[in-house]
Amino acid sequence: MNKLTQGIALAAVVGFSGFAQAAYIDAVANGNAPGAAAEQTVPGDNDYATRVAGTWTADAPLYSVGDSVLFGHNLTSTSADPFKLTFTYLGKEASDNNKFYWGDTLVFDTNSTPDDTFSTVFYGGLGALLDFKFTIQTGMDIVNDANNGGQFRTASPSSSTNFNLFFVEDDYFIISLDDGYVGDDNHDDMVIAVRASKVPEPGTLALLGLGLAGIAVRMKGRKKA
Repeated sequence: MNKLTQGIALAAVVGFSGFAQAAYIDAVANGNAPGAAAEQTVPGDNDYATRVAGTWTADAPLYSVGDSVLFGHNLTSTSADPFKLTFTYLGKEASDNNKFYWGDTLVFDTNSTPDDTFSTVFYGGLGALLDFKFTIQTGMDIVNDANNGGQFRTASPSSSTNFNLFFVEDDYFIISLDDGYVGDDNHDDMVIAVRASKVPEPGTLALLGLGLAGIAVRMKGRKKA
């Protein structure tokens, strides 16, 4: 490989390796949470392990009794730069037609199929709340803001109308809706995964393409020789 081709390829690899960057989103406590809005242990009526009803994706990283979840928290941006968000519908227990929106865009509802995805680029900036909400069948909005439904009871029969968050890993959370119906398990009425990742820069992608093209040309030349 000549110096020019080697340099282009190296620059492309370095640029590509920069795609992995953590800490675009995080959970923050709001003022309406119970107690100190800390992590709480999942009670029996919030257990996903049995999945007694509804339709779910086979490999959903759902939590079980004894795990820690975040009640009374919201998802916020921890980056001043734009970044990509990918939402994945994991499933639901509720028979009601609850809905999940990004801004004014309907993303998932009762007709969604587990593993359906939706991606968008977030431009809100550092500290901005992610612009999503649930609308339950009664018409109530549960928004990713300081209210989040305004109720944070965690055990049946006093169910709650809100969502909680489950931290999977950096930039990867599970958002779990409880629509307030007391006749089923809590916080599994609609379950959404959200991942945040870097937006590939057009210039970096072009550089990567040049590097790969240079390698291909060099290898073709070697074969002819």
